[in-house]
Amino acid sequence: MRKWTLPLLPLIVLAGCTTVSKNECLQADWHGIGYKHGADGTEYRDGIDALSQCSEYGVNADIAKYKVGYDQGLATYCEPENGFTLGMQGASYNGVCNSTAFRKAWQEGNDRYQVQQRLSYIDNRIDDIDRRLKDIRGELNSNQLNNTQQKELYRERKDLENERKDLRKERALLPLLNKLPSVEISTEW
Repeated sequence: MRKWTLPLLPLIVLAGCTTVSKNECLQADWHGIGYKHGADGTEYRDGIDALSQCSEYGVNADIAKYKVGYDQGLATYCEPENGFTLGMQGASYNGVCNSTAFRKAWQEGNDRYQVQQRLSYIDNRIDDIDRRLKDIRGELNSNQLNNTQQKELYRERKDLENERKDLRKERALLPLLNKLPSVEISTEW
């Protein structure tokens, strides 16, 4: 295990930290670092900025090897299946892929993610409404309210019941959206 971990240490350090030691720069696998950055969807410029720290130690990164590795890693990252997965996880689209298939897959995954987020919000809101309606029933049964307070509680109860009704309708329709394909609209003329 130790043999596997130590050679990757420079790769991990360069990929995720802002400071790099001279020893790490001297031992760096530029192709491997590029591949990792590409496979993670790191923007090329950000990767180059990380590598530029090695120049402080008189070590010049092999940008050509980095670029070959980066392109290979990016090809893996830009697979449509990965785009869909990233979209389903709610990851933002960072624009590193010049692939219509990736973008479309990400959009479909993201659409499904948004539907799931909305369903979760609706369920939580309905639970909140139900709790408040229970509290209102208790307050109305307390016989300690004046006429104005009773009217306000009746109005609040009616508003909450209407909101709950609308949310239930929306919740019933949302699963249908998960079955529809995404539609991409181009604004270019």
